[in-house]
Amino acid sequence: MSFFSGLSAGRRNAGQIAAINRSQAVIHFDLEGRVLDANENFLNVMGYSLAEVKGQHHSLFVLPEERGSEAYKQFWADLGRGEFSRGQYLRVGKGGKQVWIQASYNPIIGAGGKRVGVVKYAFDITEQKNRLADLEGQRAAIDKAQAVIEFGLDGKILHANENFLAVLGYSLPEIVGQHHRMFVDPAERESSAYKAFWDRLGRGEYDAGQYRRIGKGGREICIQASYNPILNAQGQPYKVVKFATDITATFKGKQLEAAVKETSETIARAKDKDLTGRVPLEGKSGEVATLCAGVNDLLDTLAGVVASVRDISERIDGASLKITSESLQQTAATTEELAASVKHSAGNSKMAVQLGNEASEVAARGGAIVTEAVAAMGRIEQASSGISEIISMIDEIAFQTNLLALNAAVEAARAGDAGRGFAVVATEVRALAARCSESANGVKTLIANSAQQIQAGVGLVKDAGTTLREIVDAASKVAVTVSEISQATTEQANGIDEMARTVAHMDEITQQNSLLADQSAKVARDLKQETEALTAMVSSFTLGGERRQAGPHLVHQTAAAVGGVEAAARPVMRPAAATAGLNSEAGAPAEAVSLGIAAGGVLPVALQ
Repeated sequence: MSFFSGLSAGRRNAGQIAAINRSQAVIHFDLEGRVLDANENFLNVMGYSLAEVKGQHHSLFVLPEERGSEAYKQFWADLGRGEFSRGQYLRVGKGGKQVWIQASYNPIIGAGGKRVGVVKYAFDITEQKNRLADLEGQRAAIDKAQAVIEFGLDGKILHANENFLAVLGYSLPEIVGQHHRMFVDPAERESSAYKAFWDRLGRGEYDAGQYRRIGKGGREICIQASYNPILNAQGQPYKVVKFATDITATFKGKQLEAAVKETSETIARAKDKDLTGRVPLEGKSGEVATLCAGVNDLLDTLAGVVASVRDISERIDGASLKITSESLQQTAATTEELAASVKHSAGNSKMAVQLGNEASEVAARGGAIVTEAVAAMGRIEQASSGISEIISMIDEIAFQTNLLALNAAVEAARAGDAGRGFAVVATEVRALAARCSESANGVKTLIANSAQQIQAGVGLVKDAGTTLREIVDAASKVAVTVSEISQATTEQANGIDEMARTVAHMDEITQQNSLLADQSAKVARDLKQETEALTAMVSSFTLGGERRQAGPHLVHQTAAAVGGVEAAARPVMRPAAATAGLNSEAGAPAEAVSLGIAAGGVLPVALQ
């Protein structure tokens, strides 16, 4: 090497040393650790002057507890053997001031490879160290208080602290490398909003809010969290750190508080008989949503029951009106038929009375004629008494004649125009007349007068015969009418006899059912009153929209009940045996049948 080359190299070395001295703290030690020299940068950092440190051992800058340690002795032994050391060191400056330095201890090799000293190059990093310690402290504090998890920009999990693992219920190996979507509701995972969420984080955009997440076993968790993109030295995001707080209890408490308020309002409306209110289910989940849905289902059921009761009440009321109307109509029809029958019988009776009156009038006229005939005969008798002396001689004959004449009169009166026994009497009269012929001349004049009277009597008798014929004709008519009445009376007697037996049986049943009829009437009245009260009560409920229809089974039963009412409203004539069978048909007790008939068939259905 030439002189100039050596000179140039020396200058370059001097320039490098000068440059190092301007930017770094530099201090020289011998192999035993005593200070040989120090530049201004070092002296300023440690607060000493060169005179205060020159010749002092390096231990001047070391913490008291470190000075006598084996590690410190080994540190200088290694330097003495030519081994360098570098790192961050805590040193003590003037006045006990602690200084953090980033330094390297470099052994100096002299001529022939001999170690002649140690030079240290250092930077003061106290401020950076303190700042880093502050950040680490903050991080440790956050790590203790919050759930922290780190993600790559692709959403895969890098790390999570114990708080996060405790909240979600996982261990760290179970989640590292998994995607964030494992904590998200399945319905949300494939949504465009979830994809946009990670796109924003990938661009370095911060996101914060309340989130619903799914822990291990499907457990629902609510968190207050912030997703914080972390930037590298070039200002580019390279990961995302999430800081979260478990607010499940608070969220559910607020949710429950809101649900209780809404439920209270809905129940208050139901108390005011407005059944249209429902508890909103939006924003509710878990047990709170189940509770609110249960309240809504209860209100739906109550509204359905009220609608069914209203419908049944209206049907019962209509059936009761129908029973009353049909019963009155059928009673009126039966009464009209009975009245027509009575009118017909009355007409027949009037006709019979009229015919009887006519017969009475005819008989009265016949009686009058007979009376006149009797009077005429009396006059004949008076005339005959005038010739009593003449005929005294023929007293016996007259006696016989009188007897025959009397017999003839009786036979004539009995036979009328027929006069069949009159011929025999006439024969005897002619025989006696022969014997009395002599006496007849004496009484000729008297007989002539008597003949005139007899002719008058004959005329009267003829008139009586005519009248009697009229009486016979009238009597015949009466007989025909009476025959018809007799026939009708016979038929009625048969019917009345059967009715008597039926009425006797019905009387027994009536006596048995008299109390039941009273009870049935009371039940019917109570049913009507209760139905009216029930209708008034359910009519005050508001069900919303179209009135709710009753359940199919209730409508079917009500329709059956109405059909039973229509059947029960029609009276049916039954023989005594059939009537008796009503109480035992299908095993139904008499009491139930009686109540069923009295209440129009509604009561048994309502009691089922």
